[in-house]
Amino acid sequence: MNLQEEFKQRKADNLFRERQVISSAQGALVKINDEEYINFSSNDYLGLANNAELKSCMTEAINKYGIGAASSQLLVGHLTPHSDLENKLAQFLNREAALVFPTGYQANLAIASALIEPDTIILQDKLNHASLIDSALLSKGKLVRYRHNDTAHLKNLLEKHKQHNCLVMTDGVFSMDGDHAPLKEIAELCKTYNAFLIVDDAHGLGILGKTGAGLLEELELDQKQVPLLIGTFGKSFGASGAFVSGSRLHIEAFIQKARTYIYTTALLPAIAATMVRAIDKVISGDHLRKNIKDLIVTYKNETKDSGLKMSESNSHIQPLIIGETQKTLAISKLLYEKKILVPAIRPPTVAKNTSRLRISITAAHTKAQVEALAHNIKDATSTNG
Repeated sequence: MNLQEEFKQRKADNLFRERQVISSAQGALVKINDEEYINFSSNDYLGLANNAELKSCMTEAINKYGIGAASSQLLVGHLTPHSDLENKLAQFLNREAALVFPTGYQANLAIASALIEPDTIILQDKLNHASLIDSALLSKGKLVRYRHNDTAHLKNLLEKHKQHNCLVMTDGVFSMDGDHAPLKEIAELCKTYNAFLIVDDAHGLGILGKTGAGLLEELELDQKQVPLLIGTFGKSFGASGAFVSGSRLHIEAFIQKARTYIYTTALLPAIAATMVRAIDKVISGDHLRKNIKDLIVTYKNETKDSGLKMSESNSHIQPLIIGETQKTLAISKLLYEKKILVPAIRPPTVAKNTSRLRISITAAHTKAQVEALAHNIKDATSTNG
């Protein structure tokens, strides 16, 4: 393996990745080298990452429980805040039980050892998050991918593999396109073919549903229709960590069998304690969800006469697909020069020739900031037309 040659080629293909150092707390405004930028790159959808009440809660929890769990939860790392959070999650999501993980990636990888057997056929949406794909690849089962949101293709595959144990895995809200999985139709297919349905709603939780419980709440789907729901605290909840939720039997399977749960240090207890409070803020966050909806309308209105191929997404994730990688980078750079932070998303995160700006509209943004974004996008794309 010649890493120098590999990286040289990545740079030539405009695919080399570099980190940006942020010198402030996350929010609608962030600082880079003491300069302030409007941040449309964040997954902090409800603006809770720098919330004063949650920061105070976390400080109190650190003083009480220290800075780390010091162990796997199956040894001595299962503290009161973990138990409280799991109970709170089960109540919030109207599920029998929940289990907390340090990261969303670990929660999804846990599926491989907890639920997948050698004879399992794993049917996944083509645009699923990398962690869901990796979970299947690392398992003993066989991964088969269906075309994005194509329920007819999924039905054909379920029919083809109906003699096997089938497990269907999909994102709820897709992180790069902002569209929603047709979960009602998928759930009905899973019922017909006796397949086990798993939904990762990392990007829907907090935003969708009457109380922010996500796409399942919005579509009125219950635990029987969607047996396993996965979510993260790294988006709308403003922190880090994740969970799986479902029946007590299935959660026990994760406790007993999931390698990424058994063999890792538990989520920081201070984060767990803070997330209990964050759930209450999500539930009472109707005004935050309304602001996001209003800002999406503003963005759509301000860009409708731009001549650009705007996304059909009506969610808080608004991709602007440019296509060619170098052009996407150039537009992102022009926005950066105008103190607007919007990332260029390139392969392999997205498919070849679909490089894009991934615009994230949050409750912390203002109408003026969104208008400035739209105005500068039109200027930047016309310059690179």
